[in-house]
Amino acid sequence: MSLQNKKTQGIPRTELPTRLAQARGDEKVDILIKNIQILNVITGEIYPSVIAIGGEYIVGVGLEYADAPARRVIDGGGAFITPGFIDGHLHIESSMMSPFEFEAATLPLGTTTAICDPHEITNVMGARGFEWFLRCAEITKQNLFVQMSSCVPALPGFETTGSDFTLDEMKKLKNHPAVLGLAEMMNFPGVINADNSVLDKVEEFSDLNLDGHAPLLQGKALNAYLLAGIQNCHETVTLEEGREKLQKGMGLIIREGSVAKNLKTLAPLVSEFSSPQCLLCTDDRNPFEIAHEGHINFIIKELINTHKVPVHVAYRLATYSAAKHFGLKRLGLVAPGKRADLVLLKDLTQVSIKDVMIAGELVSELKLSDKVSEKLLKSNPPMENTIKRTPIKESDLPFPDTKGTYNVIEIVQNEIITKHLKCSFDGISFDQDDVLFMANIERYGQNLPAGLGFVRGTGLKSGALASSVAHDSHNIMVIGTNVADMCVAVNEIIRMGGGFVVADKGAVQASVELPIAGLLSLKSADEIKKGIETLKVAFKRQGVILEEPFIQMAFLALPVIPTLKLTDKGLVDVTQFKFIPLEATV
Repeated sequence: MSLQNKKTQGIPRTELPTRLAQARGDEKVDILIKNIQILNVITGEIYPSVIAIGGEYIVGVGLEYADAPARRVIDGGGAFITPGFIDGHLHIESSMMSPFEFEAATLPLGTTTAICDPHEITNVMGARGFEWFLRCAEITKQNLFVQMSSCVPALPGFETTGSDFTLDEMKKLKNHPAVLGLAEMMNFPGVINADNSVLDKVEEFSDLNLDGHAPLLQGKALNAYLLAGIQNCHETVTLEEGREKLQKGMGLIIREGSVAKNLKTLAPLVSEFSSPQCLLCTDDRNPFEIAHEGHINFIIKELINTHKVPVHVAYRLATYSAAKHFGLKRLGLVAPGKRADLVLLKDLTQVSIKDVMIAGELVSELKLSDKVSEKLLKSNPPMENTIKRTPIKESDLPFPDTKGTYNVIEIVQNEIITKHLKCSFDGISFDQDDVLFMANIERYGQNLPAGLGFVRGTGLKSGALASSVAHDSHNIMVIGTNVADMCVAVNEIIRMGGGFVVADKGAVQASVELPIAGLLSLKSADEIKKGIETLKVAFKRQGVILEEPFIQMAFLALPVIPTLKLTDKGLVDVTQFKFIPLEATV
């Protein structure tokens, strides 16, 4: 099926007469699914039914098809049927998997549609990285839609990036059928204050979806942001903020990622009334949590069992609400004319999946994992080494050792916002515990001086952690108790061409390689998961209290999320969008 048909268009004209004949009962259907109960996400009813499928579409729904002639009959065994799940916003790069490995890991969990923003790889490689994702979208069975990365770099002038992604380049790719609209407009101050370069992008994509990104935005500033045409936000972190966004017509995308977990806070806003305006996303979720908890299926389960959201409402958020929000007219319902993207469940409340169907094919029969390498080769991935930094030495990290008061980033567990502390240093130690060294090191071949900072909240007692994943420019981020181990960790990142490293006592303790743009692995989801487990053992042995320190530290570099962040150019006070010195004014 063409991407254009996946997106918004109807059944091809040449195919339509056959599908109409199947719907009328004049021709055999291709597949008949019997002995099932449909969960209707519009009415909330659950009732016995039969689903007739022709090609990739549902041609009929109802017991009137019970005796319809069919080329294949599937006995559902009493399964409940829902539409396929839709992830309303994510960065596949944060899973560390290629789009094909991601498909193999999440499609069996019911995620039949993923709406992604590949701005991670686009920050590193520019249009070449974005175009690779478009090629992947043409190959995947999973509906992969690619929003046009709007802010590359995230905040011009505040960090060194591997590449720009210009409006002219965006225009050339806009009409690709996988593109639904403009991805998260992180530069909300630029929108609000009518920055011409930002408004040029908004205007260019005003006929498509305009995704938002506006943590803690309320009041007049929120009004201005919405006035420009922004439609949704996945960065809502407080209850009242979420309520105001809903009241003002904004789509509330409720996120439950590996670090940013907003479901507990925002679930009270979900009701029968508000549910058409609420949808779900994972944003950044790694293979460890996908394997151990799940994907969108996990969020549905949490909504039902922990937050007591009615079953049909929880499934509505994951299906129809998302499809309607993004204009995906052929997705989101179990109804005639819709694509046969279905989830067969043994238990609705536990989201216990029996099988998944994508475009009329059972996922259990597709052998997706066996085809990852073939698809990857066909997609022609960009494989050059993007880590162009020369190895560093201890003198490259000249942290101050004089008495004084210093600006310190404090990590907020399970959030990507931070706190801004001012801590006193007596020449030996800080007046608060757990304050460590942190550096953000440019990796694109300019060998610029490192951005230096202090961070509190990791629990790390010895050694260092380093990563080439540091949103959104993806320079090398390192946190450590001592400079020597920080250098060991960073230099291993450089040697590998990207990845995660745990170092201690002058040696590498654990690592995971990410050779594609320093962001993605060539290994299977299971192999990546095992690598993460090895990292977890190592960093917990060294005292780390965070469940996902590499994801948490990646966001310490993002200068569009409050409150204090560190780029390769220095400390950024995000409340004022300006650089501040390491030493604080008292």
